[in-house]
Amino acid sequence: MKKTTSKTSNTYHHQNLRDTLLENAEALLSERGISGLTLRELAERSNVSRQAPYHHFASKHALLCAIAARSFDDLNHLLDQTGIDDPASIQQHLKEYVIAYVRYAAENPEKYELMFGSVTWGNTPSAELTEKGHATFRRYTSIIGGLKKTGSMPAYFDETRMSQITWATLHGLCRLKTDGVFVSLDAVEEMSLYAADMILEVIQRSVDTQPNKTIAIPE
Repeated sequence: MKKTTSKTSNTYHHQNLRDTLLENAEALLSERGISGLTLRELAERSNVSRQAPYHHFASKHALLCAIAARSFDDLNHLLDQTGIDDPASIQQHLKEYVIAYVRYAAENPEKYELMFGSVTWGNTPSAELTEKGHATFRRYTSIIGGLKKTGSMPAYFDETRMSQITWATLHGLCRLKTDGVFVSLDAVEEMSLYAADMILEVIQRSVDTQPNKTIAIPE
């Protein structure tokens, strides 16, 4: 009986060890930054042997990629909460998402750096990170495409390019906040809403004045 209990406990521990390691890694990341996170200290924080983390993460880079992938799950959860997938109210929810996005970046600067920085993407990102990052952008692109379906965006606008432009604008504001250029979160949120209003106004004006225009790409 005693032997069976021990075996069950070990199996349960193994199945949950990766999640435990990631949770502790995120805590260390928040406390000490990217450079201060080591697999050795992660093992100590998780109360496991020094070799245990390597069964799940072959290197520190692999660990950082896994944290970034989980952070994209957080971002998708924000999308779910705003109800932004509903085309009928996309303009209102887009502004709600802008605020939620900026707050996430401001409150989790280390995670945000891993999600979009060269530490992960400049050194062969993992397949999991690549898929989750690209899937999040594809979802955002389909949301922007909803503006076209409701007639709020001209047919000649390419939803991929519009998604890249709007996301790049938002990302730039977030980086100015996380890099310490802008100190006030309230100010960054206000600027983000101005940016959202400006983009939506330009799109709507194009619908009203140039509904049949085409964009020629220079060769």
